[in-house]
Parts: sequence; structure tokens; C-alpha cells
Amino acid sequence: MNLSRAVGYIIRNEQRRTERSQETVQESTVRRSIRNEADNRRRPKRMCIRNDVEEHNCGTMSEQCGFWGAVYWKEEKNTAHKYTKCCHDGKVQLPAFPDAPELLKALLTENSPDAKNYRQRIREYNSAFAFTSMGAQI
Repeated sequence: MNLSRAVGYIIRNEQRRTERSQETVQESTVRRSIRNEADNRRRPKRMCIRNDVEEHNCGTMSEQCGFWGAVYWKEEKNTAHKYTKCCHDGKVQLPAFPDAPELLKALLTENSPDAKNYRQRIREYNSAFAFTSMGAQI
């Protein structure tokens, strides 16, 4: 790819990002559903190869741990008919999460251009900072 094509590509992507940051939630939903429908038309239909396999449904995760409220499927009870895989019968206690910094709360809840940009690119930010907490010493 030559330099002028690469620059054009970057400029078009930035224009799309700017347009998408200004669209409403409803417009975004419509755009994504149109894209998903087009993707589904391009994909080949799935075919069932075997008809002798029964479908299994685990149901909903409607049961709760009596200590911390973690959710389970009905069949996950232990021999004492309790749901204890999450905390070993209340023996494991994790500290409560600290409150998020005010800046992060603002970026996740406000409607400012910076907050919209942050939410739109949150995966990129997460990927960029993924290795900062590794604690490696080189």
C-alpha cells in the first residue's frame, strides 16, 4: 500500500469515527442492524449434519448462593443441596470494590464529546492498557 492510499484510509476512518460519535443511540442501533442483516445474507446457511442429537437446555441461572448471591443453574447443587462453588460455604470473602475514580465515572456516564469518544473506543483503550498491570521487571 502506498503512502497516499494509507493516509486516505486513515482520514476516511477518522471521518467515520467522527460521524458515529455524533449519532444517537437509535441511529447507531439501526446502522448496526442493517450491517448485521447484510452479513447474514453473505454467510452460508448452517446445515444440520445429524438429526439424532437431542437438544439440551440447562434452563435459566435462577438459583443463588446463600452467602453472596452468585447465580447458578439448578443442577449445580452440591451433595448437601447448596450452591457453594463460589465461596466454599462462605469461607472465602473478597473485599468490596473501591469506588471508581471520578474521571472514569464521568467518562462512563456523561454525554460530553470526550465521554462519547471514550465509550466508542473503550476496547482500544482497554487493549492499550492491558499490559500495564502485568508487573514485569525487565
